[in-house]
Amino acid sequence: MSQGEGMKDLVEYFRNWSFERQKIIRLVESGRLSEDEQMSVLNMVFVIDRIGPSDLEPME
Repeated sequence: MSQGEGMKDLVEYFRNWSFERQKIIRLVESGRLSEDEQMSVLNMVFVIDRIGPSDLEPME
């Protein structure tokens, strides 16, 4: 994926999660977000960290 392009789907986002996670954590640590915003973002990271390959399989 090129800089500035969005993810095409959830599977692509999952495959790139370690890179995306680093960017998100750097944003939280930058001090540009309020405490409330930081908590919201960290909660999203908490949830996404728990997604695994089996969660992305098609539902029958």
